[in-house]
Amino acid sequence: MVAKLDSLIRVRKHAAQQLQKALAELYRRAEEMKAERDILETQMAIESEKSRELQPYMLEYFAAYVKQTRKTIGKIDKDREKLERQIKMTQEQLREAFAEQKKIEIINRRRKDSQREKEEKRESKELDEIGLELHRRKSKE
Repeated sequence: MVAKLDSLIRVRKHAAQQLQKALAELYRRAEEMKAERDILETQMAIESEKSRELQPYMLEYFAAYVKQTRKTIGKIDKDREKLERQIKMTQEQLREAFAEQKKIEIINRRRKDSQREKEEKRESKELDEIGLELHRRKSKE
């Protein structure tokens, strides 16, 4: 029975590791999105400074650039919100996986302890019987 729990523990550990990897990938993607957003904002600020030097007819092109950049930033923000929800969900799944794994490990340890106690009692009983038998033999002599 103990071997069955050892296998189950390995399976649960593997599942938790897979969730950890997935969570790490989600965090990486969130960081990429943040970096992309920061770059766009920085570029837009630089272009805004440069736009002061533009001819009036060029401002129309700059306005289109700003509009498109803000649209892209808005899309990144929406995608990041979705990703944050996914991260929270994966974190909860990971917490549950670790809790389940811990329960199984505790049950496994208790079973092993119980089995070891039974074995020790059996060995103690056998040694007591051997000691009694030796004592009887010595008493007969």
